[in-house]
Amino acid sequence: MTRFIVMNVLRLCLLVALLAIANQPATFSQTKNPLAGTWQANISKSQRHPNHLFKSATLSFEVSDALVSLTYTGVNMSGAEEKGTFDIHPDGKEHPIPGAPGLVEVSRWINPRVLDTVARKDGKVIGHSSYEVSDDGKTLTAKISGSDASGTEFEQIIVCDREQK
Repeated sequence: MTRFIVMNVLRLCLLVALLAIANQPATFSQTKNPLAGTWQANISKSQRHPNHLFKSATLSFEVSDALVSLTYTGVNMSGAEEKGTFDIHPDGKEHPIPGAPGLVEVSRWINPRVLDTVARKDGKVIGHSSYEVSDDGKTLTAKISGSDASGTEFEQIIVCDREQK
């Protein structure tokens, strides 16, 4: 009888552990996600749009279960420094973009190495970006398309190298 109770308790513990694992959200934490870290744009490997010939760019990603924080710094084609931070919510739901009335972002993980983000206004896609980390974790490819401030449509591919610590 005691053996029966012990076996049932062990089965129950195993079942609870399996359910806990199965019900984990499909997100990736800072320590597990290959996107996390700092990336330097490799201008010679990138395909920049003629209206967006920046001179340098650095992207830094902090990844938690519910949020990806992207901080960028760089020098634009006019020689002026640009920087900023924005938050990406990779839950597949619409989130307002602060400082951009009427714009929402919808982001999701395609897999642990690919983050996909769409910007919409009035239901229409006005921008798209994807960030993909190579299998070896050394290269980030950012594919960005949309309309810029002048209304000109653009596409560019920015290849970045992981910053070594």
